[in-house]
Amino acid sequence: MRQSPTAGPGLTTPPGPATAPGRDDAASPQRTFTGEELRKTLLPDSAFGRNLEPGESHIMVFESTREQRQGRWDDCLSLLPDEDPAGLGPASYRGTIATAISMFVDREANEGHAVATQTLTSLPIGSARDLLHIERNIMRHCPSFASDAEAGSAGEEYAVEPLEGIGDEAFLEVHTLVYEGRHTEYRVHVRVGGVLLTVSDGEGSGRNRAVAWAAQLSRNVGSTLYP
Repeated sequence: MRQSPTAGPGLTTPPGPATAPGRDDAASPQRTFTGEELRKTLLPDSAFGRNLEPGESHIMVFESTREQRQGRWDDCLSLLPDEDPAGLGPASYRGTIATAISMFVDREANEGHAVATQTLTSLPIGSARDLLHIERNIMRHCPSFASDAEAGSAGEEYAVEPLEGIGDEAFLEVHTLVYEGRHTEYRVHVRVGGVLLTVSDGEGSGRNRAVAWAAQLSRNVGSTLYP
């Protein structure tokens, strides 16, 4: 007897407004968290939808140097040879990061689909604030540039939208890859005290869900790490 096809992911949007309190007033400026503390704060797969299962997850040392940031954005910066990319910032930032992917696996087609990716990065508050501003500003500096995708010609577009009412600071990154069509990803960046969090949407998730999921994760950070 042929088995019925597996139901889809049944994506879930948290009820209520997409808001979360900031924690700057409650956080010690130099306090940081371990990888295990961050991992326990990540949302469960069920927060994103039904019929999901864990994909890859990691705990690792986080590092962001000026040289790394320059390399990441080289395709954009190479178009501006006479301009000093001061927005990259001179400092290096080191901390701890935990990341997880929630997957829907179509057993019949033997295909996996990423529904959401979430990361938590722990730094002192001042470092977290500076790095968030650097990431936001360089995206504004590089709204459109040519790049390569799978050894072919491609283009990338970035737009930044401010978000109010989520954590201590937040913005939405809209990244469009122009390669055999247009493929848009929404990534929400939030700072809650000294924790930087990102939530990226997966196939078919979209802007509103990414924002709502990020607000839910921000509330989790605030209540778990900064009670």
